[in-house]
Amino acid sequence: MRYKDLLKQEQPILYQILLQSFKNQKIPHAFLLVGKNARQSAHFIAKSLICENDILACDQCNECRRIDEHNYGDFIYLNGHDETIKKNNIEYIQEQFSKSSLEGKAKIYLMENIENSTVEAMNSLLKMLEEPTEGVFAIFTCQNLNRVLPTIQSRCQIIQLLPGSQKLLREELKKADIAEDDVNVLSELFTDYDECKSYIDSEDFDKLKNEVYHFVDDLYFHRENLIIDVQTHLLKDFKDKDSIQFFLNMLVLALRDLFHVKHFMNLTYPSFKSLYERIDDQEENIINKINLILETEYLLSTNANVMLLMDSMMYRI
Repeated sequence: MRYKDLLKQEQPILYQILLQSFKNQKIPHAFLLVGKNARQSAHFIAKSLICENDILACDQCNECRRIDEHNYGDFIYLNGHDETIKKNNIEYIQEQFSKSSLEGKAKIYLMENIENSTVEAMNSLLKMLEEPTEGVFAIFTCQNLNRVLPTIQSRCQIIQLLPGSQKLLREELKKADIAEDDVNVLSELFTDYDECKSYIDSEDFDKLKNEVYHFVDDLYFHRENLIIDVQTHLLKDFKDKDSIQFFLNMLVLALRDLFHVKHFMNLTYPSFKSLYERIDDQEENIINKINLILETEYLLSTNANVMLLMDSMMYRI
């Protein structure tokens, strides 16, 4: 499904505002998207400003691809999630866009998480918005509108996004070129791309996924190794409760797959399919195992001892 069609389904307010603005050629010089998972929608607006094929971005032409790859000459991208946006960042935009266009089309600057800007940066940005230059477009995203200066808000087309959609998050994760298993797990456990990003960039995620596989394998085929393997691998490498809770949530998804494989449904971990197909367990037993894992995950949040809880769970599972 094209992102345009997905946007029409999942964010109809945003879609209709964009469609009417671009159709009537009354495009605001500044957009402010408010909500989680705004990244791809913000890029969609940028692509629509220069798309070669359609009123709104086709996602297929060379210009659309160049925006996705951040190598369009008149496109500047900043992300306040990665680093605080400072005054010198705004000055750089002003300097670059004061020069002749490199591409001969719109000049676009996209700033995600604009609320994570210094006061000086906000004031410099306000001056740019107060005196907009023809052909220069701003696209901002934020999760906390109260932290954006009212004077900046008043100069933007503000669009409140609907609560996060798993479909949109999945599309965003797919663009990060990560494995299908990872897309499935992250979109199940998170609602926001920025929350996922720290795991995408971390070796810990692959290690935890590997531990999930070995746990299930030991549970059904090497029961005598289960406790020692968890103690010498998982609990040795991951001592903090957040990581263990994340592991337990990932493990629940793996056991849920045992239902899915029986009923020929899509799997969260398709790479585990050959393991699942060797497992013969009653549905009632699988449900009991899942409930025990969820109980352990809950008790961890009450500051219980990680090692003792995990040992208890493995004896009982």
